[in-house]
Amino acid sequence: MNSNNSGFGYHPTQYARLNNGQLYAMFRESIYSRLEDSEKLDLLQETVNRDALEKGMVGAPQVQFADLPATESGNAANGYITVNRDMATRGIQTLEYNGQTFYHQMDDYNVQALNTVLHEDEHCFQEQIINGTIIIPDTDLAKEYMANDFTYSAVLKDGTYQLGSQYVLGVTPSGYYFYYFEPTERDAYLNSENKTAAILGQITSKFGTENSFSTYEKSVQMNGYQAREREAIELFQNPNFVKDVSQILQNEYFKTNVPVDARTEVAMKSEMIESYRTMQLQNADYNKMKADKIESANVDTKEEIKVGFDPKPVTLDEYNQSLRDSVNAYYQHALNDPTMSQEDAITSTAQMSENYLNSVEAFQASQGTAATSVESNEVTETVSESESSVGTSNLQEGGITDDSAAAHAGGTGMSNEGESVDDGIDGGEGADDGLDL
Repeated sequence: MNSNNSGFGYHPTQYARLNNGQLYAMFRESIYSRLEDSEKLDLLQETVNRDALEKGMVGAPQVQFADLPATESGNAANGYITVNRDMATRGIQTLEYNGQTFYHQMDDYNVQALNTVLHEDEHCFQEQIINGTIIIPDTDLAKEYMANDFTYSAVLKDGTYQLGSQYVLGVTPSGYYFYYFEPTERDAYLNSENKTAAILGQITSKFGTENSFSTYEKSVQMNGYQAREREAIELFQNPNFVKDVSQILQNEYFKTNVPVDARTEVAMKSEMIESYRTMQLQNADYNKMKADKIESANVDTKEEIKVGFDPKPVTLDEYNQSLRDSVNAYYQHALNDPTMSQEDAITSTAQMSENYLNSVEAFQASQGTAATSVESNEVTETVSESESSVGTSNLQEGGITDDSAAAHAGGTGMSNEGESVDDGIDGGEGADDGLDL
């Protein structure tokens, strides 16, 4: 089960024989503070093992400690959950400023560690939904996650198309709220917050409250999900802000036109564009570092490494590719969905394909290019012979062939390649993905 460089698998711990009450009681500050680092790691791993089992995941992610930035409590990618070592083991935040080092002691680090692994396990759950490892009955939610994966789309803003990321980092002035309430982060924050509260409630009912619990609960009151939602609604003057964030991403990914608040839409599109640029610049910095290492080692292979970021207008080929990837990814998921018949999968994908063709026409019109014939079969890409056994019939309308299921370009869960843009999210995500510290 633990193959293909994935952390998903069977991860036994010394606490496997404890019942849930006994296990969670170990998060009491009087107990957690006395645990060795290896024991803390086992406790967090066992917590993730049980959370993954409850979610119906295939295997559990592997938990590991690492030296992360002070502002990043954890991240997840490809079945690995990485937790900030200083935060989880010592409750210390180390900050560097003007050549000086500052240390902050966290009074609730035991609870923050619990919340972090639950948050990141939620991302691992989403990863398995996106890449088709598991199928959930809530198809609408699955579509939300698909539209929030690490893919890109051509975003129309101010009359021109620019590449935008379907996962946003929160890099624009108001972008934090788009990051926080994009579907994958929205559910990671909310669900981990709720489960942490439930676990603390169980502990409190048996042992009474503790200082660390009170400290954590106060932080949730000030900076938790409900507080952030109120802030976002007030800032954008949009009572449907959370719903609209998801719908905007789906509109861009599936090329639909469901009405949303205009102000929210403009700001979200800006965030998508800037997030894409930020990711490219970060990738360029990473590639330059690799090129420098190669040069220092006198290895003449620099031509194989792409360095730099040069924003360019979106070409028709780029636009076509982004739409083909989306259509093919959706078709693959529809075929794997047991709640949908093959006929339903074909019909729904045909509608998306039609949206694609309409979007191409709109793109060409916006570029002032003459309308050209777009072959309907361009929507799909040929896959391996093993995948061609899905079916034999062809769609006559919409351009999707029943035997086509091209792989989703660049989107395999929460960063399937395990490469974090800096997340805090998921090993590949970008903004701080753990609980704000």
